[in-house]
Amino acid sequence: MSRFLRLGPVLLALAAFFVLPFPPGEAAGQEAPAAAQQGPEGFNGTWRYAHSAQHGRDVIERAVVRAVHGMNFITQPIATGRLRGKNPLVQRIQIDLTATNARVVFDGDRTYQGALNTSTRHTFDGETLNVEFRHRGDALVQLFRSDSGTRRNVYRLLPNGTMRLEVTLQSGSLPRDMVYRLDYRR
Repeated sequence: MSRFLRLGPVLLALAAFFVLPFPPGEAAGQEAPAAAQQGPEGFNGTWRYAHSAQHGRDVIERAVVRAVHGMNFITQPIATGRLRGKNPLVQRIQIDLTATNARVVFDGDRTYQGALNTSTRHTFDGETLNVEFRHRGDALVQLFRSDSGTRRNVYRLLPNGTMRLEVTLQSGSLPRDMVYRLDYRR
């Protein structure tokens, strides 16, 4: 068999890759997935954690362990306890988003609200936080700032109708950011 015949399928696949710039069904100019087109109202409503409570707690615990890995034996247990205490699994998130304001309620008892792109002061567990909301397409960003660090919650609408919460905590006291993701359904 000639070398060209053996390479034929490979060359054909490469040609298709370069000739077809978009996967089938994603032609240039085609509209974005429905979740991304919904605008602010796509977030509105009550979202419930999509998996078991144990699964969610395990996701958060793994993130805590990664964030404190490498700390010394004195500071690691303190940081671990603080991160666990500040990151309970939120089972239910209620969102009310308009073109100018946002309101997010965790498990019916912690409410954060304010005008978009404006910092608002909130107090939680005796700590004063500045909270800012931003809305960009398929994402609602909630940014918390305090003396001890920052937390960024990114709520992202996914094409399958779920909402993903992407959490990133940053602190000068931690060797690395604490990062985890949780999925929610209506």
